[in-house]
Amino acid sequence: MTDSADLSTFDLSNRKLGDFQLIRRLGRGGMAEVYLAEQLSLKRSVAVKVLRPEFIQDQTYLKRFQQEAKAAAGLNHANIVQVYTIGEADGVQFIAQEYVQGRNLKEYLVRKGALDVNAAMQIMRQVASALQVAGAAGIIHRDIKPENILLTRKGEAKVADFGLAQLTRPGEKVELTQVGVTMGTPLYMSPEQVNGKPLDVRSDIYSFGVLCFHMLCGRPPFQGETALSIAVQHLNVAPPPISDLRPDLPKPLVQLIERMMAKKREDRPADAGVILTDLKQISRLVNQRDETPEVRPLRQPTKTPSMHRTQRQKLIRHALFTLLAMLLVGSASAGVGWLMRTPDPFLEPAKNTDQVPQQETAQAQYYYALTRGYDEAAWKSVITYFPDAGLENRRAKEQLAIIYLKSDRLPQAEEICQQFLRDGEQDPTLRAHGLAGLAVIESLRGNAAASQNYIQQYQALRKEISPELGRLLQETINRQGRANRSSTSMNIDNWYLSPGLNEPQERAPGRDFRRQS
Repeated sequence: MTDSADLSTFDLSNRKLGDFQLIRRLGRGGMAEVYLAEQLSLKRSVAVKVLRPEFIQDQTYLKRFQQEAKAAAGLNHANIVQVYTIGEADGVQFIAQEYVQGRNLKEYLVRKGALDVNAAMQIMRQVASALQVAGAAGIIHRDIKPENILLTRKGEAKVADFGLAQLTRPGEKVELTQVGVTMGTPLYMSPEQVNGKPLDVRSDIYSFGVLCFHMLCGRPPFQGETALSIAVQHLNVAPPPISDLRPDLPKPLVQLIERMMAKKREDRPADAGVILTDLKQISRLVNQRDETPEVRPLRQPTKTPSMHRTQRQKLIRHALFTLLAMLLVGSASAGVGWLMRTPDPFLEPAKNTDQVPQQETAQAQYYYALTRGYDEAAWKSVITYFPDAGLENRRAKEQLAIIYLKSDRLPQAEEICQQFLRDGEQDPTLRAHGLAGLAVIESLRGNAAASQNYIQQYQALRKEISPELGRLLQETINRQGRANRSSTSMNIDNWYLSPGLNEPQERAPGRDFRRQS
């Protein structure tokens, strides 16, 4: 490695570093690059993080790089990326660590949007467990953000990148002030981080609270054009009320996240153990709510948002249960008749798109639509106002298809799914959404053979479907007879975390997005 190396093309793929054969580059961060590698002596896949050449002579960056290994190597926990060794070969500084096959939480949120309560709480429990272990060891992460939460194909969450970690044990504190700015990521920094004050575990809890807000609301609480403008909001501005953005969330969960994001550290949970205790209690409340029998009124009641959601869900739950049955046993002959129901009488007609305020960017328009839930006009506004915004348009169409399916507007849903099918020749994931939607549509129409054909095409693609479909399927299974549970509990919660619809996965005890009975 030389100082004159072209840093833009610097690539160690196919190089050997000691016991590690680098295979290909996985990604690039602010101070290091990560490679997939094979540890030759143990014949296992690992991730090798290499300090970029421009930082090798800088003692500050070198110490931070070594500090990451020191901080994480002593933490042995299922929800923390395990560091195996730190080394140097041919002038290259590297860290060998656990290879996590999957994607990070930021990528997942960009792709899927706001999470449902069960999926979010599952991730919260695992991240809190990791922070509890780190805090007990006297380690403050200082950079909790979605990019540093890795999601495996088994539904596990692992905290990564202790490159900014600070040891707080007596005699072991390492002062590594980042050149020019305070350490951390402005979107998720605690107020005390912004002010450059001493940190304790409650700083990580604040950042964790901001991350939870992002998971459940589809965006961070504070946004701005510059890092400074965002940082100032952490100091002086109250976050938007979560209940306004997600009125469906349990009140105790909203209150917990708001406590985690308190400006004063003494108002936050004392440590991650407190968060875990609260999450257990909230989980029981959520499960009790899911099991509460539905009481039908004797006369048509006043329309309320909660009733809208309940009525809208019934039709799709019935349809998706039949779809699941076809998938599991290869038969679509049973149960189609009771799928055919009248449209939801409680659905309000969509407002005109011109009544929806136009935002400055496509992303902002998309975030606005997220806050409006099943508001058809809000989602149409993304397409109308920003017709050239590829990703936001696609996501808006996915949501519109779900709205149309839930309201039994099958022709409109079919039009979107057919478009996905046509446009999916170069995009297998887009094609997968089209096939999955068409399978549901044909099932609702009673066309079992056509539905099964779409299912088989979808299975051949082995691509992801939307998390809402996975959630609705799981809710359907939970409400079916317990006698059939053993034959229908195949990894439905992993449909939106793993690449294959029907791909068996080994489960880790206690790490299931489904409620345990």
